[in-house]
Amino acid sequence: MDEDFSSQAKKIGLAMGTPLLDKDVDMLPSDMRHHGSFNYNRFFEYMHKFQTSSQQEEIIQKSFQMLDKDKSGFIEWNEIKYILSTIPSTGPAVPLTDEEAEAMIQAADTDGDGRIDFEELII
Repeated sequence: MDEDFSSQAKKIGLAMGTPLLDKDVDMLPSDMRHHGSFNYNRFFEYMHKFQTSSQQEEIIQKSFQMLDKDKSGFIEWNEIKYILSTIPSTGPAVPLTDEEAEAMIQAADTDGDGRIDFEELII
């Protein structure tokens, strides 16, 4: 397993509220890697397969409300940055870098407005 891929998958999973173990990362399809780099769009598509039940939607809604600090109905860069700064670096994965966070936002931001609404998370 490529260490960069494994590390990024764990970071994104943690940021999404779903810590991934090594065995979980090993089970991810290899086509999530694009020219040796992490494919955020493919990762989100894969993770959404597991987020279709009403229980999962409720968990996502609660997570969204927690991330939406200003209650605007959107998760914006400053809110992502705040959450990322609070993730302890002593955990199973280090916090996302600014570039990784930006790539995550771009991958989830399906309408291209630079922010994430609830519908974009559950698509």
